[in-house]
Amino acid sequence: MVAEVSVILLLLIVLLVLIFLLGGRKGPEKGDEWVVREEESESRAKLFGTRCPLCGEWLNPGERVHSHLYPGKPDGLMHIFGCPRCYQGHPDKGGRGGSGRICPYCKESLGPEDYVIARVFQKPGKTQVHVLGCTICRERR
Repeated sequence: MVAEVSVILLLLIVLLVLIFLLGGRKGPEKGDEWVVREEESESRAKLFGTRCPLCGEWLNPGERVHSHLYPGKPDGLMHIFGCPRCYQGHPDKGGRGGSGRICPYCKESLGPEDYVIARVFQKPGKTQVHVLGCTICRERR
C-alpha cells in the first residue's frame, strides 16, 4: 500500500512539473509578431475609426457617414450618401465631392445626386446593414 501511495505521489509530481513547463506561458509575449500586428490594428482603429463604405476613406473620431434611415419592422431601409470628404451635401463640412464615391454592389462611380440603398436589421446590441445597390444599378433591375 505504501508503494502504491508513493507511485501516485511520484506521478502527481511529474504531472505538476509537466504542467508547469508546458503551460507556464500564459499567452504570446510582447515580441511575438501577431501580438504586435494586433496592437497596431487596435491603435489604428482608435485613431481612425471606420471606413466610409462609398469612398473607403478612414473616418476620424466624431465623423459620420451621412445617411437617412426609414425604420420598419422587422427591418428598415437606409439611404447612404457618404462621408464629409466624399459627399458634397454632407451637413458637417459640405464635402469636396469627386473623392471617388463608388457603389459597393455594382462598383459604378456615383454622381452627386446618387446614393446607396441598404436594408437595416436591428438586433439586440448591434445593427446590421446589408447593401442592396445604388440608384444606378437598382434602376437597371
